Amino acid sequence: MPTSMVTGRMDDYKKERGAQVLAQAGLTASQAINLMYDRIISEQDATFLLPDAQATPPAERIQVAAQFVDSLSRKTSSRFDDMTKAQIRAERLASRGLM
Repeated sequence: MPTSMVTGRMDDYKKERGAQVLAQAGLTASQAINLMYDRIISEQDATFLLPDAQATPPAERIQVAAQFVDSLSRKTSSRFDDMTKAQIRAERLASRGLM
């Protein structure tokens, strides 16, 4: 089977420390990446890689995001709703003591 290279960037300390931990487990970085990809493919999910606070199911994250977006478009009522632009300007000037 043909193989491909995966490239990623990280700071030197992380790479060195990670290599030490992998070596203790008898793994190379390549083997660890392959195992990670195997799990992502078999579970059809990568949330195990995220911190616990972000490890909510994708459907739930989409629902929360949709609710947030819907809440942004709600029109709130204001005392200025039934005023003309001229009345609004006059009201604002008056509230600042300029009229």
